[in-house]
Amino acid sequence: MLRGTTRIGALAAPLLVVASLGCGLFDFDVDLAQQTFTLDFGQQTGTMPAIACDASAGACAGAATFDASAAAGVPSTVDVTLGCDDASRQCYAQVNARATQTVAVLQDDNFSSKVARHALSFVKLADVAYTIPINTLTFDIPQANVYAGPAGSTRETDPGVALLGTTQPIKAGTSTTTAEHMTINDDSPARPVIEHAVENKQDFVFIIVASPRMNAGNPVPAGSIQIIVSPKLKVGL
Repeated sequence: MLRGTTRIGALAAPLLVVASLGCGLFDFDVDLAQQTFTLDFGQQTGTMPAIACDASAGACAGAATFDASAAAGVPSTVDVTLGCDDASRQCYAQVNARATQTVAVLQDDNFSSKVARHALSFVKLADVAYTIPINTLTFDIPQANVYAGPAGSTRETDPGVALLGTTQPIKAGTSTTTAEHMTINDDSPARPVIEHAVENKQDFVFIIVASPRMNAGNPVPAGSIQIIVSPKLKVGL
C-alpha cells in the first residue's frame, strides 16, 4: 500500500508543475458583448454621371451631390470625395463610411462573471465573427475593414488604432444571419491592442470602415447596412 501511495504522489507532482506553467488547464473562452454597427449612405437615387474631366481642370467638383444621413442608433459618418480618374478621364466618387463602438470590458457581464477579481496571466483573441442582418445598399462593397484601438479613438488613423481584419465582399441588398469569421493570426496588428486592454481591464473600441469607389455608371451610393460583430477571447488565469 505504501508503495502505491508513493507512486500516486510522484505522478501528481508533475501535473501540478504543468498547471503552474499555464499550459491550458485553466484557460477558458469569453464571449464579449456583441457590437452593432450601422453604416447609412442616405436615400439618393440614380447613377454616377459620365463626366469627362482633366486632372487639373476641377470639372468634378459638381459632378454629383450626396445626402448621407447619420444612422439611427450607432452614428456613422460618410465622407465623399470627387476626383478625376487619370486613365479613363472621367469623374468618380470615393466614399468613406465609418462607425465606432466602445467595448466596455469591466461592464461586460460575461467577462466579469468569469474573470471576477482574478489576475489575468494572458489574453488571446480567439475569434471575431460577424453577421449582416440588414442590407439595403444599392451598391457592392469589396470589403469592410475592422480596426481596434484605445478608448476614445474615432478614426482608423488615430494613434494606437490597428487593423483587426476584413470582411468578405458585401453584395448590394444581400444579408446573412450565418456567421462569417475574420481571419486573425498571431501577426495581426490589432491583437496586442485588444490583449493589452483586456489584461489591464480597460475599454477599447472597434471601428468599421467601408471605402467603395463609384465610377461613371455605378449606382449612386444609397441605403444602409447593419454589421454585428461578436468577439471571443481565450483567457488564462
